[in-house]
Amino acid sequence: MGRLLRVEGLVPVAGVLAFLLLFGALGGPADPSPQARWIGLGALLAPAVMAYAHRGAAAWAGVLSAVVWTSLAGSVATALVGWTYALIAIALTRRDRSPTTAPVPRRQPPAPAAGLPHVAVPAEVAGFTLLVLATAGFVAVLTKYAGTPWLAAVIAAFGLGCALLARVVAQRAQLRGLFGTAQPMHAVRVVEQPGYLHVLLPEPSGLLALEFAFDVAEDAFWVDDDEDPHTLPATLYGDPRPGAWCAAEVRGRVHVPVGPVGAVIEVAYDAVQGLPREIEDDEEQLVDPEALLPADRGDAFECREHRIAPPRAWGATIAIGLGGALAAGELAQLAGLPAAALGAVAAVAAFGGYEFGWRTQLRPRLRWHAGGVAAVGFRGPDRQPWATDSAVVHDDAGTVLLTAGESVLTVPVPPPWPSAESQRSADQLVAALRVARNQSFAISPLPPPPDIDLPRRPIALYGAWLLSVVLTVLILG
Repeated sequence: MGRLLRVEGLVPVAGVLAFLLLFGALGGPADPSPQARWIGLGALLAPAVMAYAHRGAAAWAGVLSAVVWTSLAGSVATALVGWTYALIAIALTRRDRSPTTAPVPRRQPPAPAAGLPHVAVPAEVAGFTLLVLATAGFVAVLTKYAGTPWLAAVIAAFGLGCALLARVVAQRAQLRGLFGTAQPMHAVRVVEQPGYLHVLLPEPSGLLALEFAFDVAEDAFWVDDDEDPHTLPATLYGDPRPGAWCAAEVRGRVHVPVGPVGAVIEVAYDAVQGLPREIEDDEEQLVDPEALLPADRGDAFECREHRIAPPRAWGATIAIGLGGALAAGELAQLAGLPAAALGAVAAVAAFGGYEFGWRTQLRPRLRWHAGGVAAVGFRGPDRQPWATDSAVVHDDAGTVLLTAGESVLTVPVPPPWPSAESQRSADQLVAALRVARNQSFAISPLPPPPDIDLPRRPIALYGAWLLSVVLTVLILG
């Protein structure tokens, strides 16, 4: 699921918005033929799925989609929506550009003795398979063995197949370029494993290092699991960033990559051991005094509560519910369903959207004091006391991870909205929870964790669901 929520997700989101505008507010294609609607839908789907395989191919698909919708448009607004969709796909390709880095020595990597490996084979097989299936589907539509609605799937599958093959061509070109031109050189520490290379790139200060890994062609020697891990000095060739291709020379052996660099994280570095610096639990759980609110400095047994700010939670829930109803209604209308069926489909989709919003936005809450924590999450309530191994961290993505008792709790903490006082930020919540955790170690006996009730769905939630269904029927019916 995490991969779907990357920056590439901007293209599918833009595609959904374009779909709602084109088929809802603007009435769809001006061409009355039945094929026009499904060709237009396929032109919107293709860039959305292609963005995950190859951004450049998705950008070209976005331009072709805009050209298609310009030819189908009955108004200037329809054409503008198509070209806006294309511009979003094009803007995404700019993120592929390498960031400006400090100048470093450059040298061409040694040529691998066994030659370059044949990389991206799964993507190549999948790409050709999709092209064959898309061609067969197109022939089936032409010969009336398949209905016209299959055109949308055929176009999307053909686009995804092209994107996968573009990815294959790009990765093989990057691998050839890695060994065919001068590359930035970095002194690194590596851990060799079979088919895998773990890399630490120390920063000039010696206190931090970039940590990443990539798959390699050969099975290198690695340390047995029973021994302490150690690193070896090595020379890294290439730009150490996610998606780039790098090679490493270790004791005269060249590690040839078969895949790009994965995630790159910054870690504390132990220059003596050549390993990430171990952080003691007490140090890791220190309280940031600047993040601690005055309200969280009081009595250890005072019960405090965190929840997403109501304006933000309600806004997100309505967007999910109404958006789901409109999208489902558009699909029902595109399929030619009658108005009654369209309303039923919209009602079911809105119900699912509002239930999801209720469980992820409106209902979640956390209460705590020195005796423990109590939370209501997606599945239900949970109460746990503090323990010596309890920990509180946040991931910089709007989530606080809390380990208490026998549970690991995930607490949603999006940025405060509409004002900074609407709710605690992630840093403020972490500081408040760590204070309560530390207080629990100095107090005996401790009370049980705070009570927490499972909230009931408010009447306003049902009203929002009903209003969304009515609006969907009025807009599309």
